[in-house]
Amino acid sequence: MRNEDRDRRRERRAVSPTSDSPPTSSAWRKSIAAQRRLRDLLAYALLALGFVWFIFPLLWVVLSSLKTFQDFNQIPLRFLPSELYLGNYPRAWNSVPFGRYFLNTTSIVALSVVGELLSASLVGYGFARLRFWGRDLLFMVLLSTMMLPFWVVIIPRFLLYKQIGWIGSWLPLIVPSYFANPVYVFLMRQFFMTLPPELDDAAKIDGCHELATFWRILLPLTKPVLATIAIFAFINVWTDFLKQVIYLSRESAYTVAIGLAFLRWQIAEGDPVPGLLMAATVFTSLPMIAVFFIGQKYMVRGIALTGRTGT
Repeated sequence: MRNEDRDRRRERRAVSPTSDSPPTSSAWRKSIAAQRRLRDLLAYALLALGFVWFIFPLLWVVLSSLKTFQDFNQIPLRFLPSELYLGNYPRAWNSVPFGRYFLNTTSIVALSVVGELLSASLVGYGFARLRFWGRDLLFMVLLSTMMLPFWVVIIPRFLLYKQIGWIGSWLPLIVPSYFANPVYVFLMRQFFMTLPPELDDAAKIDGCHELATFWRILLPLTKPVLATIAIFAFINVWTDFLKQVIYLSRESAYTVAIGLAFLRWQIAEGDPVPGLLMAATVFTSLPMIAVFFIGQKYMVRGIALTGRTGT
């Protein structure tokens, strides 16, 4: 009798679903999967729209550098060139001595980047690792200098450089890089604070002094933030037109940014050929684009790690 009752219960379970397994579980999973696909599709659409929004100016400059003068005079304005005209590039290069300006800018950028890296790493190490009275107060004072706009200090700096005879040379553009930019010091300090203090103790046990600990142990670990600072410094110096046009007075010392301004003035005074300026903009921007893509991986990692707090 018990065996018959047991068989009947098994048949009932096979015919009707149990209350423990909801009948809508499959539909619920399909609904969740559909919502996730819709969310991913919306995210990719927004990313694609943002990519087009930011890449459009660069694309417009590149295509305009390949247009002829007749393409610019057509109404409505053509987006694509009627033919790939490469003559704007050699003509723009020869209109202004860009070869000399590239060498000048490269020299200024190289010396400035080295100064930014050395000064920011040393000062950042001091604020992160050394313990002395008033350290946090001095760091706050250093950060507060970022609130001073460039227009406030431009006249005192010009008068100072004029008195010591630096006007007309590269020194006003290079020497300040060796006095620690507050932004770069902040990045280096935050990165040094993420490194465990046991590294310093191990280095002291091995007989390293503070400078050896900084140079041999900790500095090689800061490649991501060093790459970030190098990229920022490179772009800032390469595109810094205002300081260069204020402090440089000799044509032999001019830079790429000033060369672009000269080309624009020549076009404004002579025959208007927009393709020349577009072509010059393209080949003067290539070094910045190349440096960014080369150090992109380290740059993203450096910015991400500087947001962490050390122990």
